[in-house]
Amino acid sequence: MLRVILWILLGYFVYRFVFNFLLPIFKVSRQMRRQVREFQHNMHQAQNQSHQQQQPFQSSAKAQQRPTPAPQEKSGDYIDFEEIK
Repeated sequence: MLRVILWILLGYFVYRFVFNFLLPIFKVSRQMRRQVREFQHNMHQAQNQSHQQQQPFQSSAKAQQRPTPAPQEKSGDYIDFEEIK
């Protein structure tokens, strides 16, 4: 009789351990892996899109670059204005 009660208690504790501890951990870890995969996939897509957008701009920017003249300095003294109270 005592053995049956101990086996029932042991089964009850194993049941509680599995369904209240192991199963939630398994579900959370699976969900986290899925979210990390989705995040990596989104980042990879964003990198591909930005890379595709930059390529035409870079090639057209190189073709359209013109030599810019150096800025000419104005002759004369320049004095910063400071308000005195």
